[in-house]
Amino acid sequence: MTAINPADQGRRGIILARGRERPDVPDSPLLERVQKWILHHEIEHLHGPKEVDYGADELVVLVVARDGRPYIKSFVEHYRSLGAKHLVFLDNGSVDGTVEALTEYEDVTVLRTKLYFEKYAISMRQYLIERFGRGRWTLTVDQDELFDYPYSDVVSLKALLRYLNDNSYTAVVAQWLDMFSEELLSKATGDEEESLKEVLRFYDLSNIRTQSYETVGDLGNVLANEEIKVLRDGMVHTLFGFRALLTKHPLIFLDDRIKPMDLSEHWVGNARVADFTGVLLHYKNPSHFYEVIQRKVTERHPDMYQRRWDAYFEALNKAPGVAVMPETARELKSVNDLVGTDFAVVSRQYMELVEREGRRKGLGEEATRHRILEAFFSARAEAHAQSQKAGELEQQRRELEQRLKALKQKLDLSERQTEQQQPRRIKELEEQLHDKTRRIEQLRRRLANETRKAESLQRQLASITASKRWRLLDGLNRARKRILQNR
Repeated sequence: MTAINPADQGRRGIILARGRERPDVPDSPLLERVQKWILHHEIEHLHGPKEVDYGADELVVLVVARDGRPYIKSFVEHYRSLGAKHLVFLDNGSVDGTVEALTEYEDVTVLRTKLYFEKYAISMRQYLIERFGRGRWTLTVDQDELFDYPYSDVVSLKALLRYLNDNSYTAVVAQWLDMFSEELLSKATGDEEESLKEVLRFYDLSNIRTQSYETVGDLGNVLANEEIKVLRDGMVHTLFGFRALLTKHPLIFLDDRIKPMDLSEHWVGNARVADFTGVLLHYKNPSHFYEVIQRKVTERHPDMYQRRWDAYFEALNKAPGVAVMPETARELKSVNDLVGTDFAVVSRQYMELVEREGRRKGLGEEATRHRILEAFFSARAEAHAQSQKAGELEQQRRELEQRLKALKQKLDLSERQTEQQQPRRIKELEEQLHDKTRRIEQLRRRLANETRKAESLQRQLASITASKRWRLLDGLNRARKRILQNR
């Protein structure tokens, strides 16, 4: 695998997990040991067996939970039907009745710690794996994640784990897939007795970015199937604009080599990664999600999550209860619908396992093969249809961007022309104003000159009329008129 710059060793987990912005990872072995020591002394046992005795082909599910009551019934029922041996919950300060709901189940162990999750998240999960998973298979998931794998209706969980053991695999990649209802963003109150699988039935693969598994860096993992990819974005990016890492390694066998939660909750180190992928169906209960976001926004914790809580809250308030399902969304009938996509990768050897299990269950070779092929080609056709639809939408987006670019260029040209013409027009008006001002000033000067001339003439006239000579001439003129009139 490609090596990572040594300068980045201390923060590789942040780099790899970026997009979901997971908690800080201890950047030194000493700090990691200190956190584990503190956590070990801050764990309280509340319910169920403290230790679980199970075999190499049995599974224990591990969960760090908080205020997860709306998920408990669907969660426990799913993993029971999948065939899990036992479920262990580490509660992190629930106040909504989560612990009380869990104590009703006999096949559940409940522990509790009140340590700050954003600081101890990785240590909490590592603690559960190391306590319950030494030399065994464990599945580490969140309270709203339901794990499944291709053809789980044919291959039992025991058969799957035997297959992993026979091939010396120690980890399975699972891709995180958001599930949603017709109302993507909703504040509607949900019924916790209602199955999340029935309410949140839709998914969308149109906004998924892929990259080679090798690009994550040198974690010491050996990948059995080169078709397995690292997936990013999805509905988190579609709805909120955040980059999300969708690839996890939740199913692991803790031997002397593997490093669980290596550098982030998404990754493992020194693992032999299986030749197929599972799926983590993410059922974010709408009403519960909104309540959590409201609380997070109100509490204002000084951590890296706060910017995301604010963005979620803003988006939920902008579109409460509005149906905004993408055109590329599809209803999920079975995880087999995803076979043939990057979310459910299978190998030839894995498909041989499916055929063997099908024959063992009496389905018949032909029936099994037909069932497998039908699911495979159906999923491939669905993926092709989604890809085609996504291509059409992408073309529409490019056309709109081109139109927007043309309009922007036209607007910019118009603004530049206006900017170029405006100073010239202003200059012309200024010149006209200056000319008129000059003419007005000239007229004022002429008027002043004429006024002065008139006043001078007036003074001259007054002076003349007041002189003796003027009176003599005036008397002669009057005498002359009288003589002419007497004639």
